[in-house]
This record gives sequence, structure tokens and C-alpha cells, in this order.
Amino acid sequence: MTSPILDVRHVSHRFRGHLALDDISFAIQTGEVVGLIGRSGAGKSTLLRCLCALERPDNGQILLNGEDITTQSESHLVKVRRRIGLVFQHFNLLNSRSVAGNIALPLQIAGCSRPKQKKRVEELLDLVGLQGFDKKYPSQLSGGQKQRVGIARALAANPSLLLCDEATSALDPESTASILNLLTDINRQLGLTIVIITHEMEVVRSFARRILALDHGRLIEDGTMVDFLSDGGQKKTLQPLLADIRPKLPADLARQIVAHDSPNATIVMRVVHSGEGVLPPFFGMLAQRFNLEATLLQGGVTTIGDQPVGDMIISLHGERRDEAVTFIKNMVKSMEVLGYVPHHP
Repeated sequence: MTSPILDVRHVSHRFRGHLALDDISFAIQTGEVVGLIGRSGAGKSTLLRCLCALERPDNGQILLNGEDITTQSESHLVKVRRRIGLVFQHFNLLNSRSVAGNIALPLQIAGCSRPKQKKRVEELLDLVGLQGFDKKYPSQLSGGQKQRVGIARALAANPSLLLCDEATSALDPESTASILNLLTDINRQLGLTIVIITHEMEVVRSFARRILALDHGRLIEDGTMVDFLSDGGQKKTLQPLLADIRPKLPADLARQIVAHDSPNATIVMRVVHSGEGVLPPFFGMLAQRFNLEATLLQGGVTTIGDQPVGDMIISLHGERRDEAVTFIKNMVKSMEVLGYVPHHP
């Protein structure tokens, strides 16, 4: 296996006297698309500053292409930072410069000739879908267009790693989808490693193939979206992050549900399943095999990273209900019993 492009080893750091990062370790391979998620105060911003060598951690190592950037001199770190592209929440464009001028800025700082700058700017305008926008100014652009300029500028010096800091938080849903599609295309075309730092679970669900979750400075999850959904029922720390994207119990049902089973009660459960097994007629199969009522209450099947994933709240009612529960448990990625609806004769 090749060496990771980014290798974070036991990093801890205090920020203003507070333990912002607590023994963080993970490795990212070249070409990966990773979502780094956490609520406000989780440590995302501190970790970002450490990853792009703007801050040195108190302990641990951060290896970029095998080089520990925590031990380098400030003069050497200037060169290191050129290998890291940064995309910001509020674009950080210079209003006094045209689109072309903003994109060319890193190339000018690096001392590139004017012909090379012009050629590179044209390539990047084509890549981000802004052909013909070179002479426009930020004030003439929409939020999504500004972020495309920000992405082009971040790519100007051919970085090996792209860090996106809340890159879609200032955008409307349509622009957010457009920017995430662009980043996905860039990853496919260039093989560029991308890490998007966000508090928005919907962003990582639709974009990242791997998720790192921070909570109070600790790494609490590292896996796929399916892993994240599966672990959500067992780890209380994940539940607030998942709350906005998971199917919820219908209000009328939530009022009826109880914690204890009773004769002829309907069981209500959350089921997470992935892969080809999601696609067959799940409920018809249960009804036919166990002669019971199997009902989808909320949720359904969606595609995450080219893989069908089911995240559903279902109910089962019938004499062979418990047999069906055992069957489902052995079939799916995870199953969580939410409660029971008593039978009233």
C-alpha cells in the first residue's frame, strides 16, 4: 500500500487554554474525498489550521507527502503551503482584482511569468465553468460564481491537497449542489485529494466517500456514510450530527409508542442496509415469508457514493413478528428497536 498523502499522528493542541484537539490520528490516501464534520466547538477550525501549517500542534506529527510539517522552519513552510489549496466559506476574493487577477495571485506570488499565468488562468476558468468571466469583478458575481473563482485560485499552484473550509455554508441549496458537483468532477479529473470541513451533515452525505467526525476535540468516527448511519443508534455523540438527515418517527406514532413489548404489539424499528440487498422488494419479501404486515413509516433508499443505501423506519405486526426481526437483524447492516405500539382490542 502506498504511503498516505496526509498522515496525522496523535495530534493534541490547546487553544486559549482549552484542549481543542485530543490525541487525533488518521491517514488520508491520495485521491480520497473526505468529509470532516463536527458541531461548533468540536475542534474543526483548530485542526484545519494545523493541517495547513498555520498553527503548530502541541504534540504529535502531521506528515504531508511523508514530510512532518510540524518541525519545519517558517521559511520552509511557505513552500509547504503552496502544496495545499484552501477554499474559504466567504470566498476571500480581492474586490479590487478581476476574476483573472484573483486566480493569478498565487502564481504571481510564486514568481511565475505572465505568459504562464495567463495560460494557467485560462485552464482554470475552463475547469470551473467560468469561461469568459476573466474580466469581471467579484461584485458582478453570484455566491456560487465567487466560490468557483475561489476554487480556481486554490488550484492555481497545482496543490496535492485541497482543504475546503465550510466552502458551501454561505450558499443557497442550488449553489451548494453545483459546487459539490464541481469538486467531485475535479477529484475525478485530477485525482486530487479533497477534504471538506463542515458542520452540515447533508454536505458530507452527498459528497464525501469517507467521514471523520470530531466531538470536543476527539475523533469519534472514521468510516463511510453507511458506517456513520449504522453507528448512530449506538453512539450518542453521533446522534446530534445525524438528526437533520435521518428519518424521524411521525408525530402521531411517536405519541403512541412505548418502551416495553406487549401481546400482539406492533414493533417499530430503524433499519440501515447497503449494497445490492437494498433493492429487492424488501417489504413484500417479509410479508410473504412471515405472513405479517410490514410497513415503511419514514425514509427510503438513496445512493451514496454510487452505492444504494436504505435508512428506514419500519413497523412489523403479526404472529411471526419476532422471527421476522431475527431475519432482518441477520440481513441488514444495523437494526435498532425504537419501541412498540400496543394493541388495543
